Amino acid sequence: MLNTDAVTVQRTRFAVIATMVTLMAGLIVWRTRSGVSAGDIVVLAVLTAPLLFALPRLLAGHRRTYAWMTLAVTPFLIVGITEAVANPSERAWAGLCLINAFVLFVLLIAYLRVTRAQR
Repeated sequence: MLNTDAVTVQRTRFAVIATMVTLMAGLIVWRTRSGVSAGDIVVLAVLTAPLLFALPRLLAGHRRTYAWMTLAVTPFLIVGITEAVANPSERAWAGLCLINAFVLFVLLIAYLRVTRAQR
C-alpha cells in the first residue's frame, strides 16, 4: 500500500497534468471558436509548444521540468491580462485563461514542495 506522501505526490501530479490539459484545451477553443487566422495559429503554437514538450517529463515526475514549467505559465498570464484589458468582448475567456494559469502555477509549486524531501 502507498504511504500518504506517495499518494499526495500522485494526486498533485495528476492535478498538474489535468490543469495543463484544461488550459491548452481552453486556449484552443477560445482562439478557434470564431475561425482560425494566421495570428491565432502562431499564438497557439507559441503557447502550447512548451506544454507539449514538457508533458512526457511531467508524466515521468522530473522535478526540474516542474520547476521550469513555472516560467512557461507566464505567457498565458500575459495573454490573459492583455485580452482582458484590450478586448472587453473576450474578458470571460481571458478570465478563464488567467484562472487556469494561476491554478497551474500554484499546483506546480505544490508539487515542488511535496517532492522537496524526496531529493
